[in-house]
Amino acid sequence: MFNIKVRVKNLVNKYHTGNPFQLAGDLGIKIVRLPLPDDIRGFLVNVLRRKYIVLNDELCYAAEKVTVCHELGHARLHAGYGYYLHADRAYYVRSRLEAEANEYAAHLLAYSTDIDSDQVTHIINQRRPDPREVHLLLGRFIDTQVW
Repeated sequence: MFNIKVRVKNLVNKYHTGNPFQLAGDLGIKIVRLPLPDDIRGFLVNVLRRKYIVLNDELCYAAEKVTVCHELGHARLHAGYGYYLHADRAYYVRSRLEAEANEYAAHLLAYSTDIDSDQVTHIINQRRPDPREVHLLLGRFIDTQVW
């Protein structure tokens, strides 16, 4: 089991930013926007030993930000796996790997300067957050942001 809170903190301290788009670049992960089916928000893929986060080109900024945070969680915690983010099952999948990526996303979002961090404070202060609460938090973040 990972100490996700510490891993996110160390990453943010190392690169001096909590911006997931900048972190992806700093980690050598290219972000690509492509037309995808409406039910896919994004996925992480390795092509010729290079990592890419592919985003649905129809996403709003808030959805892109959450998706990049989630996929960075997979990139940092679950090397070697491929994932996609399915919109109608947005974030809550009964899977340890998905729950960890969601928790990673919540912790990373707490470092964002363009959101109200009170939304995530009660989640990130828990030692082992409930995956359903993290799922609801990420969904609320996307739904309440106007960009």
